[in-house]
Amino acid sequence: MRIFPSAVLALVLGVAGCSPTAPQPQPAPAGEPANRAVDPGFVHGTDGGDTDRLAATVLTDVRDFWTANLPAVAGEEWHDLDGGYFSVDTSNGTGRPPPCSGTVANLEGNAYYCASVDAVAWDRAALLPVLREHYGDAAVAVVLAHEMGHAVQQRTGVDVGAGGDAARTEAGADCYAGAFLRAAADGRTAHLRFSPQDLDGALHALIVFRDPIGTDASAGDAHGTSFDRISAFQDGYRDGPGGCAEPDVERAPTGDGPDGPNAPLDAALARAETTARAFFGARVAAAGRGWTPPAVRAGDCPGDPVGLCADRGIVGYDPARLDELHRDIGDQATATLLASRYALAALEPLGLPTTGPAAGTAISCLTGAYTAAERVSAGDLDEAVESLLVSDAASRDAGGGQELTGARRVEAFRDGLLHGPDRCG
Repeated sequence: MRIFPSAVLALVLGVAGCSPTAPQPQPAPAGEPANRAVDPGFVHGTDGGDTDRLAATVLTDVRDFWTANLPAVAGEEWHDLDGGYFSVDTSNGTGRPPPCSGTVANLEGNAYYCASVDAVAWDRAALLPVLREHYGDAAVAVVLAHEMGHAVQQRTGVDVGAGGDAARTEAGADCYAGAFLRAAADGRTAHLRFSPQDLDGALHALIVFRDPIGTDASAGDAHGTSFDRISAFQDGYRDGPGGCAEPDVERAPTGDGPDGPNAPLDAALARAETTARAFFGARVAAAGRGWTPPAVRAGDCPGDPVGLCADRGIVGYDPARLDELHRDIGDQATATLLASRYALAALEPLGLPTTGPAAGTAISCLTGAYTAAERVSAGDLDEAVESLLVSDAASRDAGGGQELTGARRVEAFRDGLLHGPDRCG
């Protein structure tokens, strides 16, 4: 995993700076070690500080995970990295660079696996502390577990160099990271424990390292879109490491056109209202039910910045708050939240639960099916995913309740996107 330092810092600060109308999950208590943290003495260049203690704890549990699982996954025993582990203070430009990095500055904002010497290196000054501050310990864990995933690939004959299939290689490493995080969430690791809420921080880290729109998926430094990366992670989290050697790189049903500039808020609302009324109206009609679709109006309804007032027959929105989200993420974030409220309005005529986690899951799934029908661009799909991750308004039920994590919203959205509305209940 390599990314220009200015890009990673801008993405971290940009995602962390989203509007209060779409609050970030708060993974501050994420991943507190269940036992004492591991001494980072085995790490080259460590300062023995808290950041490297977390890194050493993660790496110790990852090594144990692969000692236990690699024989079943690949028919061979795990052996530790020949080249070792390197922590670098990139604020000190005079330090000794790690393998595969000509200068200390080249590592700024980065973590990577160096295939030529079988080593993992990370920036303890401008990467791990920033991720940890904004997204919690799970963000650090997913980054390091991803790099160790490349070490697994190296051991199983996958080309992790510049000549390999970048999209499939990165998806496999994300998948392996998901399998490890599941072990930590299930209590199958010696030191780390992560709750479902903590996992939102891991997904944020994957979004931080997404490819810019327009990146050639076959390029040597490609990592995938937000949708690609989260999908691979969730496959590993759900199914374990067995399928990660041949990750499912099924492409989302996106349009072929380029990503253009964001439409103004009013235009985005008008288009989303028209398409959502048509899509959900057709679903209700196919079920043999009657439905009067709500109209979109400026005004408060439960579930800021967009909510459903079923008794008044409207989807209401707060113009200032929605505009801030619109500018922070993009016009598809607006369309996604609006479509989610039409999905909520359609639950009752579709005979689906209207409250509780089942309702939130159905809403997110139907919103994914709507997005597939629109065949949005890859960039717009990433905006939809990010809005689901950061805004719980997307899965609020008829009573205003919300019981899903961002990760669960994205998982249900992906189910509807890839498999259609019949999977939604």
